[in-house]
Amino acid sequence: MFVFIKNFINRKLKFFQNEAIKVVVAIMTEIFMNFFFLLLGVMILFAGSLTLSFFLSYYFGNYVVGFGIITILYLFLFFFIFFFCKDIIRFFIKNSFFKVLKK
Repeated sequence: MFVFIKNFINRKLKFFQNEAIKVVVAIMTEIFMNFFFLLLGVMILFAGSLTLSFFLSYYFGNYVVGFGIITILYLFLFFFIFFFCKDIIRFFIKNSFFKVLKK
């Protein structure tokens, strides 16, 4: 009888531990996704747009056209990644956290 109770408590404890890990991983995934998009947006908009904008400005002979083309291009790229690739990135982040926390 004592072994049965001990096994029952261990199973419930393991179940609670797995549920807690799932909640922690979901929260950590959201934090890292938001940080990833912030970092990606800053890097793309700063380094890439300056370099390419000056090149296109030289090519078209007008700064407004060069900087305008690059701004529109990076906005489309950011929205594409945000709406279509968000689930794929979340999948890889969740799997890596599950591997770390299950050990």
